[in-house]
Amino acid sequence: MHESFVEELRRFYEANRRELYTYSLALTRNREAAEDAIHNAFQRLMRRGSAPIDLRPYVFRCVRNAAIDDLRREKRREDGIIELPNDTNEGTARGLGAELQQLLTQLSEDERETIVLKVFDGMTFREIADLRDASINTVASWYRRGMEKLKVLWVEETK
Repeated sequence: MHESFVEELRRFYEANRRELYTYSLALTRNREAAEDAIHNAFQRLMRRGSAPIDLRPYVFRCVRNAAIDDLRREKRREDGIIELPNDTNEGTARGLGAELQQLLTQLSEDERETIVLKVFDGMTFREIADLRDASINTVASWYRRGMEKLKVLWVEETK
């Protein structure tokens, strides 16, 4: 294994760990499972031995696959609140409130995953489409429908 590849992965992880964790947590809905999925994805990457052409979407796809594999293997899907991280000192202005976390659980998996990747991880529709192996139009539709549902749910929640 090339030392430069290991260093590249380390730098990538350091720069993207919050986004990877947020994404993995949205998929698994469990902190330990989210961490396990990221760990498993990076183990698989290390076995690969060299960097793919476009590292960011590749790593996110590896984390997604690891999370899905873990969920299938352990069947630990829960209906509880998604525990998205909120490590800001400015409260819910920059972080996610428990209400929003609960509302996200009411969306379809496609809508929730797309919103998390777009809003919290800053991915483009093209990157999400590549990651999900879907068309840009489909991803945009998931996003639009999910955001519309969130708005309706938020209005109902805050009445």
